[in-house]
Amino acid sequence: MTNASIVTLGTSEPTSRKSAPKQNPKSGEPFAKNVTYFEHDSGNFNSGTWECTAGSWEHNHPKLEFCYITEGSVKIIEEESGVTHEYAKGDAFIVPKGTRVTWVVDEYAKKIFVSAAHLESE
Repeated sequence: MTNASIVTLGTSEPTSRKSAPKQNPKSGEPFAKNVTYFEHDSGNFNSGTWECTAGSWEHNHPKLEFCYITEGSVKIIEEESGVTHEYAKGDAFIVPKGTRVTWVVDEYAKKIFVSAAHLESE
């Protein structure tokens, strides 16, 4: 059962931490750190922080994701249309589930994320 306590990102105890180089980078050697602070028991909804060093990689988003940039900046290129979106500190955006994009981090970026896999069943 999901904990019924309020979770504060950055100060509550994380549920998981992951650090690894991005798989199959297009450029650079991007290295990402994920800290998850909340994960619903269903595995369908989670939230935390993500940070990454310089580089680019293609990603097919497995979940709907809300992102809020807290440090640095990112470019996101939609693979289907080629449209480029640029986001910096204070910007928020949503990437729909199944969207194929290339993430580009020029120097460093950090974001807060909220993601959900299956909204239909909740």
